[in-house]
Amino acid sequence: MKSLRTKIAAVAIAIVALVAAPTAAMAYTPVPPSGTTTTIPAGGSATFLFDFIGTGTVDYTWTGEGVGPGSLAMVKAAPTSTQVTKATGQTVKVTLPSNATGQYVLVGVRDGGAETITLRINATIATTGFDATSMLGVWIGGGVLLLGGVLVTVFAARRERQDA
Repeated sequence: MKSLRTKIAAVAIAIVALVAAPTAAMAYTPVPPSGTTTTIPAGGSATFLFDFIGTGTVDYTWTGEGVGPGSLAMVKAAPTSTQVTKATGQTVKVTLPSNATGQYVLVGVRDGGAETITLRINATIATTGFDATSMLGVWIGGGVLLLGGVLVTVFAARRERQDA
């Protein structure tokens, strides 16, 4: 009896792990160290912290196709830029236009040129097809049905053993 319960528990845990694993993988947001190249999907956002030495102010310049102050470009345009000033140690959030393609550059310059860090961001094509998060109900429903099928099989086998 203990062996059967152990097997049922192991199967249930395996099913939950298989259903939950893709959800955990989708939660990842790339935020690499400063001075590197990263990739963000078109229309996506990311927050970066540049590792400047010392204190002072940092002028961040965000350059690329369709970049504008406070709004996303709706049509493709020539490379433009926008600028913001923050204190050293503060994060900067960038958002790619929804039709972004190619490479974008985020440059941080501390105290008028004392130190400069450049981050290159490659835009990837926006995801097409279905949204995996909208399938969560289907995955849960499928898992419940599978678990129900396993339980029906186990109880049927148990009843058959008792009748024999």
